[in-house]
Amino acid sequence: MVAELISGPITLVERSQLVFEHADLPTVNDELSVTLRLKLHSHASSWAIIFHKGTERFVRTPTLELVPKKSSLHARFTGNWTNDAGIYDFGNGLLLDKWYHIAYTLSDSEKRLDIYIDGEWVGFYGIQNVKTENVVFNEGPLYIGRSFDNGFNGEICNVHYFNWRLCAEEVKEDNKLVKYGSKVALVHVPTRKYLTTKRVKYSDTNQYMAVCNGRELDLKNDVFIVIEAYGTSVNTGDPVPFNSTIGFKHQATEEATLNSHPINIPDSKHQQVTICYGRDNNDDWVIRRYGSKDDSCYFSNGEIISLIHVTTDGSLYSHPKLLEDGTQEVSCYGNGNDENNKWRIELIADSKL
Repeated sequence: MVAELISGPITLVERSQLVFEHADLPTVNDELSVTLRLKLHSHASSWAIIFHKGTERFVRTPTLELVPKKSSLHARFTGNWTNDAGIYDFGNGLLLDKWYHIAYTLSDSEKRLDIYIDGEWVGFYGIQNVKTENVVFNEGPLYIGRSFDNGFNGEICNVHYFNWRLCAEEVKEDNKLVKYGSKVALVHVPTRKYLTTKRVKYSDTNQYMAVCNGRELDLKNDVFIVIEAYGTSVNTGDPVPFNSTIGFKHQATEEATLNSHPINIPDSKHQQVTICYGRDNNDDWVIRRYGSKDDSCYFSNGEIISLIHVTTDGSLYSHPKLLEDGTQEVSCYGNGNDENNKWRIELIADSKL
């Protein structure tokens, strides 16, 4: 089981603290993993907490801290033979104003702690006396930022808490970049439903209605291919930066693309969103990181985004009100900051770019 604790980027300072109670986290037996994205604004002069689970300073399975002045990773846990096991310090530290994907994986059965940065394995700690020495898990809260020391000054997003030890391939999947040619699905975050079409047409435009339907992925109808903006060319396999103008080709209908135009839906008076044939610049969308003005770096699997329609400046939108067939209306409405403008992008497993 996995819990998404933080989705879009939030800014924290040294005294900021987020608390997640033990009962609200996946039940851990003998393994866990935490993955996140982090961008530091400054190095701390003393130890800085990224996350810490436990009721005391040295009750801390897991904890991840930053070494003073250089922000290298300090990954620790509590054992039955010591309250301070793990990786003390390695590398030159994290650079400022750069996004990193970090994974902390811990297993008592495997007797090891592993750390990954940007999908690459960078360090591990192994328990030597495997018959007698064990990881001690706890039922304390999980703190993001300040706990028994100050937190960090920077931004954090995509925080996931797993009740198993991620393997290297799973870490890479968590960090996987969206590229031109990638197969993706778009999930409306507030209602957890997938963007799709049921091949029902609007009578005035003769184009397929875009709707949100199930909470389970339909590989036939919910899959889109990330393509270039109309009239441009790109290299298939290149990663897509935030703030790029892109298109979404619907896989099942082959050449049909996600489209909007200045025609309103009769009931809601919102702007139509369709899946239609015949490309033009009404198929173009700007991809932005939801809730943040920071559009630096490439975007990846699991990012929370908003999609801005280029020609009308509307934002992809849905809401819980159901249509007669039980699907959920999709439209262009708002400026991208409304809760109903929030979408999560999911890479489909057979994307091998």
